[in-house]
Amino acid sequence: MRPRNEGSQIVLGFLLLLVIHIAVIAILALIAYIAGIFGDVYVFPPIGVIALFYLGLFQILYVIPLVFWLKRQQRWGLMKGVIIGAVITALLNGGCFLWWFSATL
Repeated sequence: MRPRNEGSQIVLGFLLLLVIHIAVIAILALIAYIAGIFGDVYVFPPIGVIALFYLGLFQILYVIPLVFWLKRQQRWGLMKGVIIGAVITALLNGGCFLWWFSATL
């Protein structure tokens, strides 16, 4: 694979992970909405907090299998992009969580 093509594959891997993150947040919001309709109205804020602040931890559930699948398919550029996106997400999520947690003390 040419380096120029690998660079575009890395960007596509990063964008793939971004789309998966958006889908996970949307699914959790839908679950919270449905739970609010059929159950307790106050369930949305806890699920929203979990979705936003623990996305860095939840991504382990879908990033590691995705990386193994991409490795098996020998899609090295996409795999690198997904890993880079996961690291950036974890660092940003951890930093924002610490900033928010320190502001509430």
